[in-house]
Amino acid sequence: MDTYLERLGARTRSVGSVLCVGVDPVPEALPDGFSRDLAGIERFCEVLLDAAVPYAAAVKPNLAFFEAFGSAGMAALERLRARVPTEVLFVGDVKRGDIGTTAARQAAALFDMLGCDAITVNPYLGSEAVEPLIGRGDRFAYLLCRTSNPGAGELQSLEVGADPETGAPAEPLYARVARRARSWGPGGTVGLVVGATAPVELEKIRGIAPELALLVPGVGAQGGDVDSVLRHGPAGAPPAGLRPGGGLLVNVSRGIAGAASGTGAGDVAERLAAAAADWASRLRLPA
Repeated sequence: MDTYLERLGARTRSVGSVLCVGVDPVPEALPDGFSRDLAGIERFCEVLLDAAVPYAAAVKPNLAFFEAFGSAGMAALERLRARVPTEVLFVGDVKRGDIGTTAARQAAALFDMLGCDAITVNPYLGSEAVEPLIGRGDRFAYLLCRTSNPGAGELQSLEVGADPETGAPAEPLYARVARRARSWGPGGTVGLVVGATAPVELEKIRGIAPELALLVPGVGAQGGDVDSVLRHGPAGAPPAGLRPGGGLLVNVSRGIAGAASGTGAGDVAERLAAAAADWASRLRLPA
């Protein structure tokens, strides 16, 4: 049984890039020719996946954009999931996290029913609560650590006191999450979400957790620094430090999907493919 990180390494080697294609479809943002309803969203996502997947190490749908349409939306997501080749990692952006019994059912829904290879997880309830989401050797969880949104620092940067029991110094909450995450799970099943819009924090987190895989949003429409991500994002120690890619995934959503609404030459599929190819080149494997 290959681990998630082994599969990620194989796919990044195959495509030569750490690109993760985000799938966050908004009806109002669909290009001309696509109806502003669930049918239009599904059709657009089909075109997006077919065009972008050849350049991607992973795809990351945000489930909220499908859950908003109820059971029909989830059925559409399941059909889109079936469209993604098995060698391409499927990361469910769900930000789950609850008490153990609930987390166990979340794991069944996301891993067994939807077929996610990895998911995003809120670690706020602690290791005991998220254990069902990080306990499978062939699946993976990215813990929210320092996110890319403008208000992230409101709580994530709060100073927490030194911990005499573990030897942790006084530090921001995001740093404590990174430090604790190193010992969570059986090993090799936990990574961190760290936004490209926080390059100073990204470098600090990498210093605290040199071996953890990172999922980095925020380089596209949010304006994060690509060079900083490629410099500090790859892990420098096993398990995620095994090349290629060092366990790094860099998510681009609107930066690719938005190309379909442009005025350039070519049809929607061609524009999406060109945008994905461009981002894959910008996010080529670190030397």
